[in-house]
Order: sequence, then C-alpha cells, then structure tokens
Amino acid sequence: MERRGKWVALLSYTAVLSLLTTGGVVAASPAKATLKKAEAFASTVGNTEVKLQACSPDKATASVSDKAFTSWKPLDERPVMEGITAIATGKIFDEAGYGWRPGISYAFTGDGQVWKWGYQSDEKYEPQKLAGIKDAKQLTTDYVLTGAGEVWKIDEKKAPEKLAGIDKIKNIQQIDLHDGVLFLLNEDGSVLKWENGAKAPQKLTNFSNIRDMYSSSFSLFLVDDQGKLLYLEGQSGELDTNNAKVMDIPGKVKQVAVDYSDLALIQTEKGEMYRNDTKESEKVMRAAHADGATRMAVGGEGMYLIVKKDGSVWGWGHNTFGMLGENQPNQVEVPVKITGLSDITDVQAGTDHVLALDKKGNVYSWGSNMTGQLGRIPVTFDKWTELGEIRDVKQVVTELDQPYFVRKDGSIWALDGARVPYEVKGPTKIQQLDSILNSPVTLNQSGQIQLWTSKFSSCNTLALPYRIKDFVGGEEHLLLRTEDDRFLTVKLSFKSEERGGVYVITDLQPTKVEDLKIDAGLAADVSKLYANPYTFFALTKKGQVLFAERKDEEPFKSMTLIPGLEGIRELAPEYFVRYTKDIESVWAINEAGEVQEIQSYPEREGNDAGAIKVKLEPKTEEGIAKVSGRLRITKDGQIFEHDWEPFKKQKVAAPVRLISSTYDYAIEGPGSHYHVLVTEDDKVVIIGDNPYGTGELQPDKVRQ
Repeated sequence: MERRGKWVALLSYTAVLSLLTTGGVVAASPAKATLKKAEAFASTVGNTEVKLQACSPDKATASVSDKAFTSWKPLDERPVMEGITAIATGKIFDEAGYGWRPGISYAFTGDGQVWKWGYQSDEKYEPQKLAGIKDAKQLTTDYVLTGAGEVWKIDEKKAPEKLAGIDKIKNIQQIDLHDGVLFLLNEDGSVLKWENGAKAPQKLTNFSNIRDMYSSSFSLFLVDDQGKLLYLEGQSGELDTNNAKVMDIPGKVKQVAVDYSDLALIQTEKGEMYRNDTKESEKVMRAAHADGATRMAVGGEGMYLIVKKDGSVWGWGHNTFGMLGENQPNQVEVPVKITGLSDITDVQAGTDHVLALDKKGNVYSWGSNMTGQLGRIPVTFDKWTELGEIRDVKQVVTELDQPYFVRKDGSIWALDGARVPYEVKGPTKIQQLDSILNSPVTLNQSGQIQLWTSKFSSCNTLALPYRIKDFVGGEEHLLLRTEDDRFLTVKLSFKSEERGGVYVITDLQPTKVEDLKIDAGLAADVSKLYANPYTFFALTKKGQVLFAERKDEEPFKSMTLIPGLEGIRELAPEYFVRYTKDIESVWAINEAGEVQEIQSYPEREGNDAGAIKVKLEPKTEEGIAKVSGRLRITKDGQIFEHDWEPFKKQKVAAPVRLISSTYDYAIEGPGSHYHVLVTEDDKVVIIGDNPYGTGELQPDKVRQ
C-alpha cells in the first residue's frame, strides 16, 4: 500500500554530545573575584577559546516534599486491538522530507472490517474503523479490494463507490507517484491498468499468467505462475508497461517484500533469500542469513525484517530511527532480534514504522509516530488534558526531546515510557534548565554553566572565572549574565553525523566568549532573558525590552532598547522555526493585559542575511492574563491558541502559574508543537501535538 505525502518538512534533530565526558571539576570562583582575575578575563573577551572542565557529581539535597507526584493518571486506558487477522502499512514518499516521518497503518478483522490510523488529510490520527467498508481484503490509497473480488473507490468525505464492470480481482497495486495509476490482477492471471479519469480499465496484453503483484511508490513487481519475477521500473519518471524486464533470480520466486524506493527482499520456493538494491548493485544479492523466513518486510532507509519459524522478528541493514535497537550501529550487518515480540505471524514496514501481528490477533508497532501511525501514543491533545500532579515545580522546559520539570530542591524530573514522572539521574542542585541545539544546558546553584549529553548521561562545565546568575540558550550561542550584571555570549561549534537516518550532534564545543555592551543602569535592572532563532531579548523590572544587535555572522555587539514598549511584564517567543528566513514573533504583554507583537527577521535573504531587524506591530490584543508562544489565557478564564484549528477556545479548569511552549518546525510543517501548564495546585496539563516526542523504539500493542 503506497501513499504520497505532503511536501512538508520537519527537522528531526536529536542532539547528542558524544565527546563530553564525566570526571572531576574545578570549583567556580567566588562572586567577588579579585581585581586581577577580573582584569585578566576581561582582556580575553573577543576571540579567546572557552575551556571545558568535567563535571563532578553534586550531592543531592533532600526533597522538599515527602512525595514528588500524586494522582498520576495512565495516559491511555483504551483496550488493546484484538481479533486482527491481517495488517498493512502505507508507504509515503516525500523527497523533501528532512526528517518528516509520516505513516499509515491498517488492521483487518476476520469479517473484513478495517481499522486505520496515522496520516490522513482530516488529521484524525487515532485508530478508527473505516465506515462503509465490508469484506475488505486489501487497501491502497484510494481503493479497497473485497474478498468477493470487487474493487471500491474510497474517499474520507463520502461513501465508497464500486468500480463498475470489474470483478474477480485478487490483487490491486496503486502507484501514487504516477498519477495514482491502479494495477489490477485478475484471477485468470491477466493484468488491468486503471488510470485517473478513465471510464474503463485497459488490459495489458504483454502480461499473462501472473500469480502475484507488489509495488513501491514508483515501480511494479510481478510474479508469474512459473516463478519468474518481472520488474516494471518507474523511478526514471515513466512507467512504460512495455519495458518490464525479468529479474535474474536463481530459482522460482515464492514471495516478495518491497519498500517505497524499490528495495526488495525476494524469497524462492526453496526458502532462499535475495536482496534487490539497484543503487548498490545491478544484480540481486544473496541474503543467506534470512533463509527460511516465514514473512518479511522492507522499510526505513534500507532496513530489512524477517519473521522466523519460531515467531521471533529479526532485522538488519540501516538502523533507521533506531528501529533495530537504540544501541545498535547505524548499519547493522548481521540480523539482530527485535526485543519484546513473540509468536509473530506477520510483519509489515511503512516508510519509517513497523507493524507486527501475533497469533492472538494483537498488533504491535514501533518506529516513527509523527502522524500517529503507531496507534498507541496519542498525537493531538486538542483540549485541556490533566495528567497528574508534580509538587514544587519551579520551571518547565519543553524545548528538549520531552517535557522536563525543575523542582525547588534542584532536581530535574521527566516522564518515562508509561508517561509517569521519574527523577533524572545526574543533574542536582539545578537553578535553571535550558537548551542549545536540543542539548540540555543547566545553571547549578554554584553559578556554573553545565553542558549535558543527550538524556543527561554526562556533562562538562564551562570554565568561567566567576559565577553566573542567569542564562538563556539560542541557536548556536548562550547568553550569560554574571552576578555583577555583566552580559556575555558564548559561541559553540559542533559537528554532526548520521545515526539511524537522523543527523545528530557529535561534538559541541565552546569557541568564543564575547562581551555584550549594555547600559549599566539597564543591566542591573534586567529581570529575565529570552531567545529566538535570530537574537536574544531582555526584560527589565521597569518593563522595558531590549534585543541583542548583530550584523551578518559577526558577534552580538550590544543590547538595545526597543522603542514603544513600556510596562511589559512578560515576553513569549514563538520557538522554533529552523532553516528559513521567516519572520519570528515575540509577544509582549503589559500590566493592563495588552499583547503586542515584536517581529524579528534578517535584513536580507540568503546566506548573507545581514543585520537582524526588529519591528513592533501596532495592533494589540486586549484582556489577556497570560501568554506563551501563541497560547493565550484571557482575564475571563478562557484559553485558546492562534492559528491552531483543532484547539477551540475553552474554559480554563484551574488557575495556571507556569507555562512552557515549544514549536519545532522546519520550512513548512509542525512535528512537535505543544504547551505544558502547571496549575496553582501543582496539576500538570498538556495541550498540543506530539508532546512525548515523535516515536517509540520498543514494540508495544496498538490500542483501539
């Protein structure tokens, strides 16, 4: 089953700081350093390398409450899917995807009803039964084949329609990237071709005695009754049915599995396995380690899966999205067992996710959940959703791979696989948490800035000669404020490499420290720091707003007042649109509840973007109590979000004291866009899309 995707792109940007290690640390200097030390450091500001020192473990402090969390509700209490007799996946080809990992999943019951979940135009991603479809045997994007051999055209907006004059069909294959052309295999072995707008199918006289068909997003594979495999290649741009060639397979073909890009596993009647990869070789290659498989699938970016006779599932090839195992290398040469599965009878691979069916009729899934294709982790929270209670939270951070909570005792908490809070091991005595390039950065109670690897597994400390009292993370810079109200930017360099189809940070190193000029009176009055992709912002106690000026790729030079803003009590950046030169908005709310938009943008398009400009929009919103990104809570107790249709204005269930928002975009489409709220009575609330990350690597059961 294939499906063409939107031309939407999202950066799947999991940052890993692999070269920072644990060890001892040199303690930070006292707040009042000697004049000699201060002068020595001042002389280095401009182009001096910033050193890293390994972190030493702080002794954890006692919890400020006897129990950190209470009344935590299971995220999903729906029953698991049962009584399934067959599974299928949709393959979405999106050449401009940049990490956008959509998918479609199907499950068939014994009476031919169909469950569908994942990507579809109405964005109803949760598992649901397709209305009006009975006795289904096979599905494509726009058509369903019944057990009676009938073909019906399906549409999300209207009832299915039977294709007139067509019956006794045993297989259908739709190739979306060739105008949705549909191939139909008759019970007599003949092949029909149905094109969009046609009144009747065309019989292909050059195909006869065909036993089975398979397809990618481009091409068609056909097996005849002699076991020969015909390949009708369509990747070159034209699908000419007169150009089918016979593939050189040593033996009669029994079954084939194909991904969206023509990668294929081919099994002969003797159980021998072969692999087709036209990019690697013009000839099929032997895959002896997969001999005897009962079922097989190809997905990801060259990931091969088989079911063995004992019901176990094994895989090798490209470890796309970590689906072969989070600790496995990028390329797995020898098949590895997929844990958590037993008694499996079938496996099907979508573009970036996998389904498995067991003997009991349960469906398992793992991989990307960008559009809900796993069917077990909710994607969209379009209403106020209370999860439970975490006491004594002083900060919520949503810019990393999942929500994190900093508590008053300096501990950091997160949510486990069951979405239950747990304390993160490693960081202690934390005063503030932020991120840079999706990697955690903390300020501890000793005034030290710590750079952490992914999942807080290890950290290094910035070796600075005095204590830091506040900071914020930007795209490739940190903005630091010292205890004596000095403002510094630290530039970080990084390297990246592909791991499992995702480009990750492999080395994050500070390179330069720059002094940021600011009026002494304003510096002492700054109450909070903010960042967006282009620049930094500061809010003063008097309600003035400053931004960091820069030109081209030069360092930030100074903090400058934005005229026309007074009495501001909070800023709300819309964070984060990557790889574009689009306008980035920051909303400012004053004491009267009026909200005004600050727009920041580069002077020019292209690599030479020029200076960063800011502009104050004259239009204001009124009657607003709280802002966070585009989220609004009104003074009369309503909550809503600009430009997000699923979330309608609704009543706030409880007074809110903390909000954190994240918008992880790239070029066009959202992949993770959500808000975490903490109420005054410590309840944790979620609103938005993909708040728990965009996938799961451990197989688990699909739920109704």
